Amino acid sequence: MMTLNQIDQLKNAYAEMIVDGLDMNDLITLAVDSIVEDLKCYDLDDIKEEIIDCYGEDVLSDMLSS
Repeated sequence: MMTLNQIDQLKNAYAEMIVDGLDMNDLITLAVDSIVEDLKCYDLDDIKEEIIDCYGEDVLSDMLSS
């Protein structure tokens, strides 16, 4: 029987194998989909605060006006 550590190592190796087989467009799509999924629990105030903290109020204003 495999230990939890061995299972984690197998999962990591499998994930790396998948990523190695992706082209840049697929990697970008995967990253965007993952980030969107993570942001689903954010409300409007949360997302605004995150954008301001990471990129500043000017970027938030630009995003809201486009």
